[in-house]
Amino acid sequence: MRISDRLKTIADFIKDGADVADVGADHGLLEIYLINQNKTKHLLAIENKSGPFSILKNNLIDYDVDLSLSDGIEKIPESVDTIVIAGMGGILICDILKAHKEKLTNVKQIVIDAHRDQELVRREITELGYHIEKEKIVYENGAYYFVMSFLKGRQSYSLSEYEWGYKIKEDPLFEQFKKDELESLCLNLLRYRSSTKANEEAIKEKEAKIERLEHL
Repeated sequence: MRISDRLKTIADFIKDGADVADVGADHGLLEIYLINQNKTKHLLAIENKSGPFSILKNNLIDYDVDLSLSDGIEKIPESVDTIVIAGMGGILICDILKAHKEKLTNVKQIVIDAHRDQELVRREITELGYHIEKEKIVYENGAYYFVMSFLKGRQSYSLSEYEWGYKIKEDPLFEQFKKDELESLCLNLLRYRSSTKANEEAIKEKEAKIERLEHL
């Protein structure tokens, strides 16, 4: 089965024999791939809207996957040791996890693909008692995605690691990402300087962020 590089990276990050809850499972492609790879012990696919849930249910009708029409991790069983949340913004991902923190007691691994606000995701999930095991940059359809794996346990990080990723310089795509991101940040800074809302403190913050990335 052919899946996107992003979904394959998520699947590769999941530990063998895991009991997985996939929040926002979409069409169930990750579940089908994991089953075909015989990688997991149990799968729970979650959607919170009836329309997408019906599509998910139809796509997985021939597969041994439990389905849940529920909100986030609210109804995951105690057996779940791995949570996947992919294809959402970072703010929503953090809200989903923090809304039911009691459900994380037995969760050893959290695999995230946040399409925005990756720095917030790193900060919030480490605050929940996890550390960043690894990250990988995926370039797909003209955009960069950061797939992250968090494991139980605490660790300290630098500001640059929160902003850009843990050991991210080791990633084969980092230099390409760095070049494109610096161009984007510099352009945004020029636009901000010429805007009526510009203030000196915000300009200095933006300049400092650019400098931190340049020095990575």
